[in-house]
Amino acid sequence: MKILVTGTPGVGKTTFSSCISERFKIPHIEMSKYIEENNLYEEYSEVYKSLLFDDEVVRESLEKNVFGKEAYVIDTHSCTVVEKTTFDLIFLLTAPVEVLYRRLKERGYDEGKIKENVECEIFGVVREELEDIFGEGYYTVGEEEGGITLEEAMKIIGEKINERSK
Repeated sequence: MKILVTGTPGVGKTTFSSCISERFKIPHIEMSKYIEENNLYEEYSEVYKSLLFDDEVVRESLEKNVFGKEAYVIDTHSCTVVEKTTFDLIFLLTAPVEVLYRRLKERGYDEGKIKENVECEIFGVVREELEDIFGEGYYTVGEEEGGITLEEAMKIIGEKINERSK
């Protein structure tokens, strides 16, 4: 089972992916950690307070080390890193702006970075990138209209796994 979990930083991708990993015994790849642990970044940006990396370099590493495996859950806010990959399930996580703001503040993000990420959520930047790359074959998890709950998402995963094991 190959699962992609995406969304703006702070929406809960890593928490949700960890729950999937624990419940279904699927390896979890947290993209930012993967990039850092494998030295796939070019530099650390003081402006963005994040690692700068080349998508192609990361993609090549994933192709060698991850994509050939039978099961994994990848969490990333950048769908371009995994754009040439096929997933069994894709989840876009969303969060109310006030929740997102609080979480990013708790992480110690400065006001500029918080504003940038909140605006990404408001304007649907990750959703647009996701749809450009993968189309509309994904589930939205969150409080927005049409969104499913985390537990409903877990049920979908369980059903898909059971379906495959028949």
